[in-house]
Amino acid sequence: MKSLLLLFIVSALVFSPARGDEKKPFILYAMLLESTPVDLADGAKWIMDKGDTFPVIMFKEHQTKAILQLAGTNFWVDTSRLKMVEEKDISPEQLASYRHNVETYISNRARQWKEQASRKN
Repeated sequence: MKSLLLLFIVSALVFSPARGDEKKPFILYAMLLESTPVDLADGAKWIMDKGDTFPVIMFKEHQTKAILQLAGTNFWVDTSRLKMVEEKDISPEQLASYRHNVETYISNRARQWKEQASRKN
């Protein structure tokens, strides 16, 4: 069993692409053009502010809707309410805004989980 595991590890190292050859994935962001109420996939309801920027996961319904990512969840918005921004064009303020939204989401979810756990005990 150990030799099989060792063979697998060696194979993975030998046949994996060289680190320098790896390409950076293309990330498209979407900036909200107006404040927008959204329903997150986990059931939470939020109001996203004008100027908030999120990574685009995919487009739906003939590219009339965009699925955007917030931490480990997602939500959709009509593309008419968005401006697409390539990763190379995103500002430090937009990234800071996204990080702030992620931190707020995570702290709110943690608080909710703690409250649910304390009610069960």
